[in-house]
Amino acid sequence: MKVLAIIGSPKKKGNTYKVTRKVEENMKKLGNIEFDYIFLKDLDLKSCLGCGICLDKGEELCPSNDDRAMLEEKMHNADGVIFTSPTYVFNVTGLMKNFIDRFAYSCHRPRFFKNALVITTSGAGVGTKMMLKSFKMAPLSWGFNVVESLDIITNGDPNSKLSTPKHKADTKINHAAEKLYKAIQEGNPKPGILGMAMFQFAKKEINKLNPDFYDFNYYKNQGWLKDNTYYYYDSETNFIIKSLAKLFSNFIGFFSF
Repeated sequence: MKVLAIIGSPKKKGNTYKVTRKVEENMKKLGNIEFDYIFLKDLDLKSCLGCGICLDKGEELCPSNDDRAMLEEKMHNADGVIFTSPTYVFNVTGLMKNFIDRFAYSCHRPRFFKNALVITTSGAGVGTKMMLKSFKMAPLSWGFNVVESLDIITNGDPNSKLSTPKHKADTKINHAAEKLYKAIQEGNPKPGILGMAMFQFAKKEINKLNPDFYDFNYYKNQGWLKDNTYYYYDSETNFIIKSLAKLFSNFIGFFSF
């Protein structure tokens, strides 16, 4: 089992890294796991230019020749991915935000159908709930199943009254580690009605595009535009759930405009 941890802190081995290491320690108690750490501060990952080439013509034509492709390959090769960032001004760090921006094409063309965990640390807990809602949306839109959002208040001092008490922090970390380990063991999760409905809605919208559009060809090549396709991957969902999801997708389109 391989787990990739992507560290978005400019401090590299600060509190967010330490929490991630504890997740690693707890997961290794459950089985044989290989952990790989990526520190965004050490990579050559240029700022997104906003040119739209990755969306319109394909990410392989991105004018920034840097470590983005290597990062994508590592995420593909991992069985599970941990995304981490301290909370800075109600949001992720600049390093993590740029990483997310550079993978914007994956929001249009989901590709990472595996399990993930998002982690944040903060000095006083202010803004973490708002941050985590936004933080987990990126991997969700890329295809990941986010099994847990873990937040730990550190305040730079574990004995501070503002910090998450050690026993509570240990319990939360262990719970997150167990959930990720179990999810990876079980493989792709069975999609719910909402997830399937969102897929059906995306499928209908993609079908309206000109066949020359990159997104259209991506969906077509994946086999997702076929009438009998109900989700990004095969699942044992019964026909009634599939039918309800298809029906619900019409309401998603209605309330979107």
